[in-house]
Amino acid sequence: MNFFILRCFLLFFFLFDLAFAAEGKIWSRTDMVEMAGYGEQKLSSVIITGSLLCDTSHSISIPGATVAIKCHTGYKRRSKWIKAVTDDLGEFEIDLPSQLHAIPDLENTCVIKPIHVPHELCRCHHNSTNTHKRIKLASSTSGFRVYTSGKIRLQGHS
Repeated sequence: MNFFILRCFLLFFFLFDLAFAAEGKIWSRTDMVEMAGYGEQKLSSVIITGSLLCDTSHSISIPGATVAIKCHTGYKRRSKWIKAVTDDLGEFEIDLPSQLHAIPDLENTCVIKPIHVPHELCRCHHNSTNTHKRIKLASSTSGFRVYTSGKIRLQGHS
C-alpha cells in the first residue's frame, strides 16, 4: 500500500513538472503576488478629508496646522495617530494605512483632532478634550471610500 502511494506521488510530481516545463514559464515575484491576491497593488483606498477653521467674529481657515486621526483597532496594543498638515485653505487629506481599511464601523472607531495650531497665524484655542470629531462616510465606489470630518471649528479670540 505504501509503495502504491509513493508511486502516485511520484507520478503526480512528474506530470506536474512536465506541465510546468511545457509552459516554459518560471513565475516571477509579481506573478506569485498576483496569484496570492495581495502585495504591492493597492486593493482599496480610504481617504479622510476635512477643514480646520478658527471662529472669531467670522470663520478663518487655519493653514499649516497639524491634524491627526486615531482609529481604535480593538487590539491591546496602542493605536497610532496618523497626521496631516492643512493647506492654504485650512483643508487636509489623510490616506488611511491599508491595515486599518478593514476596521468595521470606522465612523465610530476613528476620531480626528487638531494637535498643533500655528500661534502666529490664528489665535485659536484647542483643548484636546473637546476637539475630537467623528468622521462620516461621504462616498464609496469600487474599493475607494472617502470619509469627512467636515469643518472642525476652534474657538478664537480677537
